[in-house]
Amino acid sequence: MKLKGWLLMFMCVALAGMLIPQASHAQSRTRCFEETGYCVSGAILDYWERNGGLAVFGYPITNLRTETVEGVWTGPVQWFERDRLEDHGAEGVLAGRLGASILELQNRPWTTFPQIDRAPRGCRYFAETGHSVCQPFIGYWERNGGLMRFGYPITEPMREKIGDWTGTVQYFERRRMEHHLENRGTQYEVLLGLLGKDVLNFGQPPTAACQTPVAETLRSAYDRIEGFRDQMGCPGAVFTDRPASVQNFERGLMLWTDLGDGDRRIYAYVRGYRQYTDTWQEGEPDTPDVMAPSGFYPPRRGFGKVWINDPSLRGDIGWAVEQFERVENATVQLFDNGIMIKLQGANTVYVFGPDRWNAQIITP
Repeated sequence: MKLKGWLLMFMCVALAGMLIPQASHAQSRTRCFEETGYCVSGAILDYWERNGGLAVFGYPITNLRTETVEGVWTGPVQWFERDRLEDHGAEGVLAGRLGASILELQNRPWTTFPQIDRAPRGCRYFAETGHSVCQPFIGYWERNGGLMRFGYPITEPMREKIGDWTGTVQYFERRRMEHHLENRGTQYEVLLGLLGKDVLNFGQPPTAACQTPVAETLRSAYDRIEGFRDQMGCPGAVFTDRPASVQNFERGLMLWTDLGDGDRRIYAYVRGYRQYTDTWQEGEPDTPDVMAPSGFYPPRRGFGKVWINDPSLRGDIGWAVEQFERVENATVQLFDNGIMIKLQGANTVYVFGPDRWNAQIITP
């Protein structure tokens, strides 16, 4: 019996020794985003990943910090472009009531909006707030978490101007849905407003008060940006005569620029945009070892490395339709929440904004 007792104690100690490092590892899991310079970890990272990640919440725009929310609860909070996530411990992570908050900040509380007493045909009525939800918003609401994710509707659909974009929106307790007719027929027809940024930055000086002006060579294009110019934030560093190249693909293009000091970026423009760090080095394979269909080409060097390593991008953008990338010089300006790149030879400006769906190509 004594031997069995010692064996049992040994096994318990050994098991505890195995479990402790695993728990420590789980707690230390962190994911950082070079796009905004902030990291996400712990319970908030788990919630972010499980519930839609970048498409639903956007990038983090603050560190984890302690805040008092609505004068009631104080605890760990992290802000994202589209949301505020609150770690309520045993209760789990909850999303902030940013739809109601932005209306309060704008001095138009949701209780002042006209209510209705029944839903139109094909819609759903919520007696709790006296509002209905119709397509396309009700479909998005039901597919993406419903009441837990968005809360009740707190307005009816209405036309609203947001930055340079005007369209139909509807406010919910936690979110604002926007109907983007320019994206009709795609998964981006309904988008979630950038309420994390809007609420966090409410009342701060507009872009006109920024210390650095928009570069003169980019000013005309900047004035023509539609839908997200105000969300680009303040203009920053300008880089002139920087090496750049561009290559057309079946369903988009890829753009490369070198800002110096090892900062080499690749932007893939297809159904929005994706940003990559160029890690290709001399001595690596020049072209992926694949056979292109007749009339098409595999991309080379940095383009080729990104293309072959990201099957999702490869499926979306297709094959290159030019054998080689076109070499250019570029003027580049960084913004708080984006970048503008002007290719001098083509006189074309590429604008990549606060999230992957904010992208435009501006030509003379």
